[in-house]
Amino acid sequence: MSFVIYLVAFDFLAYWIHRGQHRLRGWWQLHALHHSQRQLTLWSDNRNHVLDDVLVDCLFVLAAQLIGVAPAQFMVLVALSQLSESLQHANVRLHWGALIERLWVTPRFHRAHHGAESGEHNYGVLLPWWDMMFGTARFDLGTGPTGLMDQITHQRDYGRGLWAQQRLGFKRLFEKA
Repeated sequence: MSFVIYLVAFDFLAYWIHRGQHRLRGWWQLHALHHSQRQLTLWSDNRNHVLDDVLVDCLFVLAAQLIGVAPAQFMVLVALSQLSESLQHANVRLHWGALIERLWVTPRFHRAHHGAESGEHNYGVLLPWWDMMFGTARFDLGTGPTGLMDQITHQRDYGRGLWAQQRLGFKRLFEKA
């Protein structure tokens, strides 16, 4: 298969994994750490619960093995995805135009996903096509505050520092926080 087909296939998988992170209660308890950031930065994509990352990475490696992605192509897919996702999380509030926002996930499109009052939309990882196809795309949202409502309204603690964040994620998972 060609690299472009692998890219589209992996992005399709990433879209459904991301929806699962939001829809499956246990997985959300881990993924919520990523959404608890009140200020998005270029590094925000890397603030995750370790178990969330392990689950996602295992699913991608399994998919790559099943469809026969060569190791070198897999490395390029991961590098391209990581670069794009880091840029999407940057605190860049530029509108790149309707055409570009419908071809590639932009910081503005993804920031709306991280909005404190965002709802269920803009799950796309690289391509907004899946959001458009499955009715979860929102291009009309502003650049409101990021984070989670329970942080803002109830001062829920998501931890300061790596170990506190990991510990609280496990506590949420087992409903002890």
